[in-house]
Amino acid sequence: MRKRVIYSCITLQKELENTIKKLGFVGEVHYLNVALHSDPKKMHETLQRLIDENTEADEIVICVSGCGKATCDLQATTCSLAVPRTMDCIDVLLTGSGIKRPDGAIFITKSWMNFMKNSSVDYAKLVKERGQAEAEAFLKQLYKGFTSFYIIDTGTYDLQEVEAYIMPLVELLQGTLTCLPGPYKVLEKLVSGSYDEGVIVVPKGGTLSIHEFDGLRPCTIKK
Repeated sequence: MRKRVIYSCITLQKELENTIKKLGFVGEVHYLNVALHSDPKKMHETLQRLIDENTEADEIVICVSGCGKATCDLQATTCSLAVPRTMDCIDVLLTGSGIKRPDGAIFITKSWMNFMKNSSVDYAKLVKERGQAEAEAFLKQLYKGFTSFYIIDTGTYDLQEVEAYIMPLVELLQGTLTCLPGPYKVLEKLVSGSYDEGVIVVPKGGTLSIHEFDGLRPCTIKK
């Protein structure tokens, strides 16, 4: 039996755990530090180090997509790699829904809600630190041009909790909030090992080229 290891962005934890529960997985699963989610350069460096230090696995499955080009130019130095052919974690969750991803939108799940709560741009935290008026002026500038918000319903968390968290920001920006289904089918392919064109496979000794992501829009990371 091939030895497989999964390294995943923490924002996909609930969905990945649900997939593993459904399909089963024999191997190790590791979640990357949450701080790496907003720093593609450090994400890339961390992933490459983990690949280079691998001494046992026959395949490393990376549940981090092309977000911020974090996976581009990764070298399969010790074993083969499997990476979703998606722009970012949003596309990972939406795969299989048949819905075209809306442009110029803000997406959220419970994992991203937790990420936002711990960030420096959390609504409640800003109000406490700067006062209501200054906090709201800052957020309006930060999210300038963004008024469409989408909750991705992956069936793994309480939607009302996430809606209650994000609604103050939506109302501040006079925006709209819509729920989209997130079946995250590409995670099933990665966990099962049943790959198709939705998964990039890099053989040992190969390099994950940026050309593998041709046709995908560039991902913008806001700090």
